[in-house]
Amino acid sequence: VSLAPKSEPSLEPPRKIQRLEAPSNAQAQSVATLTGIPPNATARGPSNALGHPQQQQDTGISALQKLAQGRHYTEIKAIEMSLKHIRANIMRGDGTGVDASLKTTRNQLTGILAELKTLETMHFLEPKDFKALETIREFIETYLIPQLTLYQGDVKYMVTNPPGQRRDSPVFLGLTQERAGPVFKEKPIGTFSLRLLTSARVSHITTGHVAPELIEAAQRIKRNNQELENSKQVFNETGIAVFNELKFNAGTFPNLVRMKFRVQVQVVIDGATITKNLESNASQPFISMTNTGSQWKDAAGSWLKDDAFKEKFEITVPCFWNYFQKHYLTATKQEVSNVKRPLFLTDFDYLLISKFGLGIKDKKNITQREFEKFWNWIGPGLKKIRYQKYLLWLFENGYLCAFVTGSDAERELEGHEAGTFIIRLSKRIEGEFVISYKLKTTVRHYLIQPDDTADKKKTLIDFLGQNRSFLHILQMRTSVDGKKVFYKHDKDEVLAKYYKKPPKQKAKNKALPQNPYDENVWSLDAQPAAPPARQVQRRKKKVN
Repeated sequence: VSLAPKSEPSLEPPRKIQRLEAPSNAQAQSVATLTGIPPNATARGPSNALGHPQQQQDTGISALQKLAQGRHYTEIKAIEMSLKHIRANIMRGDGTGVDASLKTTRNQLTGILAELKTLETMHFLEPKDFKALETIREFIETYLIPQLTLYQGDVKYMVTNPPGQRRDSPVFLGLTQERAGPVFKEKPIGTFSLRLLTSARVSHITTGHVAPELIEAAQRIKRNNQELENSKQVFNETGIAVFNELKFNAGTFPNLVRMKFRVQVQVVIDGATITKNLESNASQPFISMTNTGSQWKDAAGSWLKDDAFKEKFEITVPCFWNYFQKHYLTATKQEVSNVKRPLFLTDFDYLLISKFGLGIKDKKNITQREFEKFWNWIGPGLKKIRYQKYLLWLFENGYLCAFVTGSDAERELEGHEAGTFIIRLSKRIEGEFVISYKLKTTVRHYLIQPDDTADKKKTLIDFLGQNRSFLHILQMRTSVDGKKVFYKHDKDEVLAKYYKKPPKQKAKNKALPQNPYDENVWSLDAQPAAPPARQVQRRKKKVN
């Protein structure tokens, strides 16, 4: 990634690299468009949709504004330009003031990284801002700081001018990647870009083949994937090597694995030839799956846990929000640049309250153990949305409302005619969905059973179409301030184009064990008897 203007040469010899574009003012002012988060919202900000108290430190607010307005990009571009001038001075043998400039630059980069860390852990960020944060941090850690360190080695050598070879390496191998997480074996795992960074005193460099090697993996996994497919590349004349078709030959599930890339180089520096074996920084983790149906939930959960917690026992709730929404978009096959069904703070609040009894106003941290409880509930539901036919379409368009409680569904349905229904996520049964529907005088809740959609020729849409108790589907939309708004549609007008022929045999509907919902769908004319008084409160507790 290059932050230099196109009219300026980059720091290294000219490279075919992508520029980071700062967001426009219009983009900076539309932070609330996708998530309902105002531009100055923080973990304690007054304008949060859920009303947090005022953040006291002005530095935190200014860091958020800098990120939203693209000011970090401007700072990085200025630092990159200053490193370019430092390189030119070193090449001329002029070390005047270079050491002090490098120390100042390092302090600037350290300050920016500290600001980004505060934003990550204390602010509820909009997806584009969080992606920008990760991109800026990666650029600093894999390019600017290593390049600065190489120049500091040059200055040290110029000042001391020791006889013989310099001890520190005059070259660095930086790695960036476009994706991580669960992948299917023998499928491309994304683009890896390797970039050679050199000391200013290097006059020539020769490289061999660069190849990946698995690290942090059991010997069995290393043996099965000893040579990844399409695993050898060479650097082009600009010092860039790109892996587009790298594939795992075997599964690694349930283990996360990382890669490092290695290459041997010969460097000519100050007239002397040095041979070095270079090793890149570690990649982000992967899990190679052999069966997405049975492995995706655990693989995606392991990736999210590693990405968010790293080696920490607990993280802040804003930090968890930032990583969860990133992984939520991946799970629901959405791009940051084209979000069809965003995750709102009100949705996140519903998720936290459902599992922990505390929302984002009261819950401060998430432990790894709490995360596992959380993911065991929401993970199976996301897997169904991702893989079951038409569920993703229903979800993207708001017909699968998902983040609605049973009591909220009852309040909404009371004002509608019989046959109106809402599809939502069950709070009590992991990974299952509930249809809340209106009878003449009451609202009932039916847990969608595995057999309802077990036939290969029968989807959830077919089940809804064939059931005469479901007439009008409610579509949910969320406004900028996080308020849920429902729109009623005739079921057949929305779903008929996806209906298939009825299955030859009607599936036998076996209720899941410990099912707190209705085991069968009541007809619209039915008037279910009220449960005994002693059971009324129990049912209210279980209705969600």
